[in-house]
Amino acid sequence: MTRQSPQSFDAFAETYDRLATLSAGSIRAQLQSLLPDQGGRAVDLGCGTGHHAAILATRFEDVLGVDISPPMLELARERRAGPNITYELRDLRDVTPEKDGHFDLVFSAFTLHHVPDLGQALHRIRQLLNPGGRVVLLDNVAAQPAVPRWWFRKEALRHCAGDLFRRRRPLREAVEMFQLLNHPSWLDHVTTDRFLSPGQFRHRYGEVFPGGQFTDLYRCCLLAWQDAGRDPAELPGA
Repeated sequence: MTRQSPQSFDAFAETYDRLATLSAGSIRAQLQSLLPDQGGRAVDLGCGTGHHAAILATRFEDVLGVDISPPMLELARERRAGPNITYELRDLRDVTPEKDGHFDLVFSAFTLHHVPDLGQALHRIRQLLNPGGRVVLLDNVAAQPAVPRWWFRKEALRHCAGDLFRRRRPLREAVEMFQLLNHPSWLDHVTTDRFLSPGQFRHRYGEVFPGGQFTDLYRCCLLAWQDAGRDPAELPGA
């Protein structure tokens, strides 16, 4: 049996889901502030265990969530199902206007640093939009492309101390969060990730989505952009 790649989420889907549950508050509030009160179709590219797809489903009539990890999607279907959510085992690059039509919102969180050709992925995302549609893209960033294991351990300890000193979490939850952030599979994964710097994120994403609104968050950057209303067939590379 071959050893599973540390880049795969399959081996630690439960760990990821619990981490996402415990750390969802600030991202949830940020996302909700960027969504319309109601909309038609939305897609979550790299939906994981469905945390963000479930938020989208409160504002949109129809939500498609795609991911390449069967265990992650299994948890999404078990824990965050909804009558207006469809979860599919697919690569985000397989979502196209020809197969899936266009969307009023294209969302992706903590996923695009995994794609081999970011520029191509961003252009494809733009082509998925309905005229006047919105893009919300969130991803991890770092000062250096590779972040060492010791740094993640240090940050886990710092956050645990802050949670306890400032009483941001109950003791049991703060300890659980610390343990999850030090889970060997999680550390194997994040230390093999390669990140853009904040400046590179703004440059690369801004090339495809000029005039977008950028927000710096903890260890990540967020882009929010609204299409001016052009027909997707008229976009460059279409």
